[in-house]
Amino acid sequence: MILIIVLLVIAAALQIGIFVYSRNLKKKWKSDDVLAKYNIKSRSDLFATLNRQDIPDEDMNKLNDIYSRQEE
Repeated sequence: MILIIVLLVIAAALQIGIFVYSRNLKKKWKSDDVLAKYNIKSRSDLFATLNRQDIPDEDMNKLNDIYSRQEE
């Protein structure tokens, strides 16, 4: 009986650990996703965002890379 309880506690701890890890990973992916960050849904939205002056250089470089890939 004690063995079953120990196994259930270990399984619950693993599930909680996986949940927390996946949540942190999702936050990281979302912070790196500039299309979602600036709500870009079309090529014209991307072009309008490229012309804004308040975008940080790092995000602007990522957006320029995306724009140049779409031109090809």
